[in-house]
Amino acid sequence: MTTNRAVRILLGAVLIAVAITAVKWYAYYQATPVAGLRVRCFEEGPGWGYDIMAGGKVVIHQPIDPDLAGRQSFGSREAAADHARIVINKIKLGETPVFGAPAKQRTGGLPAHKQDD
Repeated sequence: MTTNRAVRILLGAVLIAVAITAVKWYAYYQATPVAGLRVRCFEEGPGWGYDIMAGGKVVIHQPIDPDLAGRQSFGSREAAADHARIVINKIKLGETPVFGAPAKQRTGGLPAHKQDD
């Protein structure tokens, strides 16, 4: 009789854990509407920048090109829009949208630094 009771308690604990996990998973994915991400390009000084928006709210404001030294904006509206699309695709894949030389080396955009022996 005690074995049967222990099995019921264990089964109840597993069901509660599954329910809590399902609720947290649902809440997380409802809070991050990845499918509804939109791009809005804007003029920034002599160049362009972009905003990534979700549900009408700005979630990423990028007035500069992180690949360029200094605080320089994107050279064209198309360059800003292309960069924003890359960021959105990285977010959809669950990746961190990091740019710069190390990130480009990982993605194949730049050759890896060769070390002298």
